[in-house]
Amino acid sequence: MKYLLVILLFTSSISYSQDESVIYKTDTIYFYGYDFSHASVTTKHPINDHVFNWIVSISEQIPPSQFEKKMCMSVLHNFSYTNNVNSEFIENQIVGGLTDQINSKDNTSRYPLLFDNHNTTTDKEKVNDKGGRTVMIIPNKRLKEYISEYKLKKDHGIGLVSFVSEISKPKESTLLQFVFFDIKTRDIITSFNINVPGATGVGMENHWAANFASCVDKFLNTYNVNLYLDYRKDYKRKRKRMRKLK
Repeated sequence: MKYLLVILLFTSSISYSQDESVIYKTDTIYFYGYDFSHASVTTKHPINDHVFNWIVSISEQIPPSQFEKKMCMSVLHNFSYTNNVNSEFIENQIVGGLTDQINSKDNTSRYPLLFDNHNTTTDKEKVNDKGGRTVMIIPNKRLKEYISEYKLKKDHGIGLVSFVSEISKPKESTLLQFVFFDIKTRDIITSFNINVPGATGVGMENHWAANFASCVDKFLNTYNVNLYLDYRKDYKRKRKRMRKLK
């Protein structure tokens, strides 16, 4: 219980058609990967060339099997939708050109800048984490709008996607929002907002890679502890089910 206070930044939930308990009682979720397209980025160098390398690195350090082990359920991965969003996000910067966007009088680009990216802060809320640090989170209203844009083939079930909300060189930290949502309605069930300071390493890719993976690891640990403490009966049932599937 002690480490829960350390790894959990804060959680926020707004329930619509389903109660938050469904994310702990269900036996299957659909994980749609990592969405960088709404990140507030304050770094010394653009992140364009590193987004997909980071996603690969996260998946190597925290593989699908780790999701299933910690969440005690079947986790079906499909990154095609967020990969398309990330690709469009990056391509927009290359095709449109950084200078053109900065000089534009009417910058109505669907995707903001990836370098010193302050113009996304209008879509975010400032909150303080348990360590007293100010971080920028995407509010639930915006999250639903963004998720509603995904062209998902699945028409029912519980979805999970991780929004990279903030990459801050001044704070040497990243903030990832792990969002559970109703696939049919796109309503937000709950979000886990995980902030990890202490980014280190030489070069853009190495500097942030371990930090991203730490966010994912802490999210999974937080979920696992919540499942064990608050849904003990489901925890035992789900572990038994997973053993049978092996």
